[in-house]
Amino acid sequence: MLELDDSLMEPFATDGVIVPLIRLTSEPEPPDSQLMLGDVEYRYDRSYPVKGQSAVMPGYLREQLAAGKKALLIERPERFYVYFAA
Repeated sequence: MLELDDSLMEPFATDGVIVPLIRLTSEPEPPDSQLMLGDVEYRYDRSYPVKGQSAVMPGYLREQLAAGKKALLIERPERFYVYFAA
């Protein structure tokens, strides 16, 4: 399980939705399916291409946040990986 430091987080706004983002654009491999950020465990849900994500991802995140889920985005060179707190 990959452990990440809280200091790597930054806010990411997309179509009125703001979620925490960690940029891992120089990592050679995709992130693990489970991550630890501080004392919170996150699990992979799905990914979206960086180009074109605005068509679907904001609506999906809005729905999940309204349902009480805690989201985290991991940015890779060509994709956003969506995680939710376990």
